[in-house]
Amino acid sequence: MCAKKAASASAKKTPTATNRKISNNGKGPSPASAVSTAPTKKPSVKSPPPSASQRTLSHQHIGEVAGELWQLLSTSDSQTLAAIKKAVDAPADVVVAALGWLGREDKLEFVVSGRTVKLSLKK
Repeated sequence: MCAKKAASASAKKTPTATNRKISNNGKGPSPASAVSTAPTKKPSVKSPPPSASQRTLSHQHIGEVAGELWQLLSTSDSQTLAAIKKAVDAPADVVVAALGWLGREDKLEFVVSGRTVKLSLKK
């Protein structure tokens, strides 16, 4: 009889799934906090319809701005990106795309001085 009590007592001390403490060794959120009983609803994000002021970039437009940049840099010394954006009458994203075009063709020289980057045409 004593052996039965000892066996049942040891069985009661074994943790079960309901009373066992789950540890994740400090890695990320605990499994208990990851479980949510309330359904979550994501807010719907709708993009506004395209307006007349929105445009698409074309190779033609970027190429034309690249030509303007070439003319600007051929007539002046090295300039910062901010100065180039102010000097060219085009949206900033088109100016940057045109600089990428000229850079890809290995036409630009980049001079770094501290936090300032100046651009000029390669000679």
